[in-house]
Amino acid sequence: MYHIIGDKDTILGFRFAGITGDAVETAEEAREAFAKAIQGNQTGILLLTEEVEDMIADDVTAHRLSTLPPYVATVKSLMGTPRPRKSLQNLIREAVGIKLVDTDK
Repeated sequence: MYHIIGDKDTILGFRFAGITGDAVETAEEAREAFAKAIQGNQTGILLLTEEVEDMIADDVTAHRLSTLPPYVATVKSLMGTPRPRKSLQNLIREAVGIKLVDTDK
């Protein structure tokens, strides 16, 4: 089962697709909704908007490292992304700690 935590417009859009969700505006609301969503085994995939993930980054990271369900994925809100997109090279460097070098130059 899917569940989403984000702004009210994004939640409404996902509800049209049959996905339940919690609309939040503050970090405290986000933290409470996140804690509720990861309790029990009701949610298989928990979707967070990028804004919510930014608000509660430490909680999200701790949950991901615990390897317990639900799986947490990040989605853009209907308003787009609030942060610049990372390049593939930067994502690889963050994931494995290796900087790729272009040898053709």
